[in-house]
Amino acid sequence: MTTTMQAGADRGATVDETLLARARALGPIVREHAAAAERERRLARPVVDALRAAGLFRMFTPRELGGLETDPVTVAHVAETIASFDSAAGWALQAGNTGAWWASRFPEAGAQELFADGPDLVMAASFSPPHRAEAVPGGYRLTGRGPLASTIHEAPWVMMTGIVFDGDEPRMTPFGPAIVALVARTSEVEIVDTWHSLGMRGTDSNDVAADGVFVPAARSTLIAPTFEPAGPFAGPLYRMPALASVDVVIAPVALSIGRGAITALRELAERKTPLGATKTLRHRAAVQSAVAEGEARLRAARLLFYDTLGATWRRTVAGEANTLEHRADLMLASAHAVRTAARVTDLMHRAGGTGGIYARSPLERHFRDAQTVRHHGFVGEARLETVGQVYLGVEPEFGMVAF
Repeated sequence: MTTTMQAGADRGATVDETLLARARALGPIVREHAAAAERERRLARPVVDALRAAGLFRMFTPRELGGLETDPVTVAHVAETIASFDSAAGWALQAGNTGAWWASRFPEAGAQELFADGPDLVMAASFSPPHRAEAVPGGYRLTGRGPLASTIHEAPWVMMTGIVFDGDEPRMTPFGPAIVALVARTSEVEIVDTWHSLGMRGTDSNDVAADGVFVPAARSTLIAPTFEPAGPFAGPLYRMPALASVDVVIAPVALSIGRGAITALRELAERKTPLGATKTLRHRAAVQSAVAEGEARLRAARLLFYDTLGATWRRTVAGEANTLEHRADLMLASAHAVRTAARVTDLMHRAGGTGGIYARSPLERHFRDAQTVRHHGFVGEARLETVGQVYLGVEPEFGMVAF
């Protein structure tokens, strides 16, 4: 395994270049099927197979279970690379890895069941709103419907959350109602065809509905801030803040979209001559300023994200605590990356004029994708409020920042 420093990464972080090379090698096949993913609203089979064959669905799987147990900085670079070929393919790495990270929170019997078919655990997730999880002997009866279960048709498992009910009464904890994460077989829930979206169309992020589905206790875990992973999950990767398992894909995908928008505008500016002009778009002062501003904003946001992620990982490896403020730092860096990428993409789209309004234009695709990613609940505008609450000593309304 070859590791190197990467621009924008924390000084103490290295990247697995061997794995990154595998990701780069997938460029031709991912690009070839990108249009089909947009049209069919899910990844093409050859792309899914290629991601799996390259080991990109086992990056967060423990080595003891046949996985790569890859550090989060490398995972972020891999996601950014794959997203540069097709944002939907990069997004699929979330379902292909986040579930493996969350498996560390489940009882040993449940984790063994999830990995029974091998290390490539693809798990869709519909995290909010929490549903009804009625406590019954041996587990729970799950009832409810949730949105945004990405890559659901490729996932044999789906994770949902539920408020625990004992009869008609919610079970209470010192922190409020008891909320559990539960993993059901996808074959036991209904996939509701709702993913007719503005952007990120190839992510297959449909609704899922459960009607009294029994989930054994072994495939459930109480969502709580404190947890000590053990067994195959004893490594530092599984002591990372929970949001890192998601943000290592979301933020890099957004950054890749922003980079793609800048590239698309630069290419357009070389060949387009605006109405009433005698020179191409690149000679316009407004376009020149837009490109410069976009570069500055995107590079700065990328640097903040990788620097913060690297620092979080360095503390985790050293056995140091990631305090609530440290966790807020990571949330801020991720949300800022997504927000900045959307702003930069909008800037490029406006600078491109009518060149960006056609479906054939890469600018049009990047604009739609950026506007969609920015609304993800873990990195949306409201997360700036969450971070501000932590910094100002106010109890954060979004409790996941503490996990």
